Amino acid sequence: MSSYVDSLKHLLKYAQVSDSAMLVYSALIGLKPRPLGDIVNLTGLDHDTAERAVKELIVAKLAREIPGRPTLYEALPPYSLIKLQIEELINSVKNFEKDLSKSIENSISILSESLSAFSEEITKSFEKAVISVATALERILTETLLENITKVLREILNKILEQSRETTEKQLAILRDTVISDFRDSMDKSIRDLSTQIESATQSLVKQIREQLQQKTKQQLDNILELFELSLKAIDALVVKGFEKEAPREFEIQVIKGLDRIKGQAFDIVKRTQSYVIIVAPTYDYIPVDIILKLNPRIRVQIVAEPFPRHKEILEKLRSRGPTTQLRAIRNIRVFGVVADMKEALVSALPETIVEPHNVLGIATNDEAWVSFLQSEFSHIFMGASRI
Repeated sequence: MSSYVDSLKHLLKYAQVSDSAMLVYSALIGLKPRPLGDIVNLTGLDHDTAERAVKELIVAKLAREIPGRPTLYEALPPYSLIKLQIEELINSVKNFEKDLSKSIENSISILSESLSAFSEEITKSFEKAVISVATALERILTETLLENITKVLREILNKILEQSRETTEKQLAILRDTVISDFRDSMDKSIRDLSTQIESATQSLVKQIREQLQQKTKQQLDNILELFELSLKAIDALVVKGFEKEAPREFEIQVIKGLDRIKGQAFDIVKRTQSYVIIVAPTYDYIPVDIILKLNPRIRVQIVAEPFPRHKEILEKLRSRGPTTQLRAIRNIRVFGVVADMKEALVSALPETIVEPHNVLGIATNDEAWVSFLQSEFSHIFMGASRI
């Protein structure tokens, strides 16, 4: 049973039901309608928990109640839940698309910022190169002109024209070579620095974009694959468990083990009463007072059990129903049983001291002969008991 619950748990989470409701649904899916007593036996839950779980499933439209004696419950196919899961899958794909678009936009933004930084670096590099060339030119021109003027003045008497021409040509050649060499060196250095910066920034940018895209893509694909896998498991569980064939079975007689389950089945019978019910019990502790008080006042209720002083409040509540409730007292009776409307009955023989309540056995039946027999026996016990 637990394997079906595990397989269907992801699908049933969309209904927001309890773990007990999931267990009951996994037990009922694909079976013929079952009474609450069978559900208790199939799931191992106590009677009250199983009843609450069934009501949860009915509210969630995953089960339906079939009126009758006894009331039957049937699990319905979870088409609405499958639809919700498919919608979640579609939304996941859409979110993946949005996240991918955001990642690309972020990458483009990073690239734009990096390019802006490159542009600023290039501008600064060229500014440095121009300043460097201007400084070198100013230095060379100043030194050369001063030297030329000094030499010309010193030798002006002897070699005014010739020496001036030769000296000017040489110095201009030196000036030209020096200026060109300094400019070339400055530009080469600036270009090498710029190339190194561009290469480093480009590698860093490519690495960041690749890591970001890989991480986002892997995460979204993992989520989508996980949803697909869970969907397939849930569908497999429905195919295996949810649509199995079961041979028709009519409820005639059922053996129930465990005092709590016996009480739960008896309380169900009392709930379904339409005309009259007889309850025989060892003490008034066994009587479902709250259930009896909710019955229609016209329904006749006959109860026979051993009263004790601690039962004063229980007796007062039962008497508040009016004349249709008849209470009798009897001592040392080791039977717990219910008969309702001559249609269904339950009986359990109790040991004098109940040491292992989970081993107590009871019988529930809707067989006409058995119901008639138990009706006669319980009426005989009731008539022989003392009035309270």
